[in-house]
Amino acid sequence: MIKKYLVNYFDKIKDTKKVARDKNVGVWWLPVFDSFLITIYLSWQLSVGVWIVLDAWQGGQTYIPWYMDSLWEVSSFSLTIFMSIITFTILDKIILFFIYVHSYANKLVLRGITKLDMYLWRKTGRDTVITNAIWKLQRKYMSRSKRERKIMTMAFVGLIGTYYGWMILT
Repeated sequence: MIKKYLVNYFDKIKDTKKVARDKNVGVWWLPVFDSFLITIYLSWQLSVGVWIVLDAWQGGQTYIPWYMDSLWEVSSFSLTIFMSIITFTILDKIILFFIYVHSYANKLVLRGITKLDMYLWRKTGRDTVITNAIWKLQRKYMSRSKRERKIMTMAFVGLIGTYYGWMILT
């Protein structure tokens, strides 16, 4: 029964890749990465909430019950427990949410580029200045070797990860 649930659940996560392709989200792993970061952050906040509740509960009692030590020991694993529960129940919904967010952001960026191109065309008479610059940048990126592109991509992912980590810590 659990095996069937896990197989169906991982099929749901694989189906999110199809939705990302349909919504023109170029890189599927970015919404997955965002959903894992949100899962970690939500699990951390729930764990802190559990610790606060346990502290208040223990502080409100006149004596320490026999089960309180066991509760504190279990609560030390609450981050893992909450992360597992979220990962194996609603992660596919969180991935879908971030696919829709990325799709909406892509539409806004493309509208902005179009409007900026139109503005520059009206002012200067030059056609598709921004779009041509983007194409030129993309051609330079694609002319690199596969190894160099991977290194550049990993550096970009590392910068994004560092940024997210910095924002969570501050």
